Amino acid sequence: MRSIAKVLLCLTIISMVLVGCVHQRSIPRSSPQGELAACKISCQQQFNTCNKLCHNSCRQCSAYSSYTTAKHYNHYKSEQFIRGGIIARELNSYRDPLQCRKSTCECAADYRICTQSCAGIIYKRLQVAPTCC
Repeated sequence: MRSIAKVLLCLTIISMVLVGCVHQRSIPRSSPQGELAACKISCQQQFNTCNKLCHNSCRQCSAYSSYTTAKHYNHYKSEQFIRGGIIARELNSYRDPLQCRKSTCECAADYRICTQSCAGIIYKRLQVAPTCC
């Protein structure tokens, strides 16, 4: 009689464990449109933050490079004029050709990729890397 009670007790405990694992609370899920809208709002916030913090876009880098090149070249010319020397260098000798090929921040491109990732697909294609200068 005791062995039957032990078996029944074990079966009851096992069935309670199994019933506890099977029962799941239903969690209401948000609609896909709501998730997409929230993702796009997050992308817009990141874009706004990027525009506030990032000041090294391709266009700005090119403009700053041209400005500093002209500034250094004019300084060289004025020194040579004061010394009475010959101007032997050209403007291009003060230009750094790799300056704007270094990493820059492109907020618009980051925003485009973020919104594409909200839909789950990021479109890519083979193309030549953009050059700033």
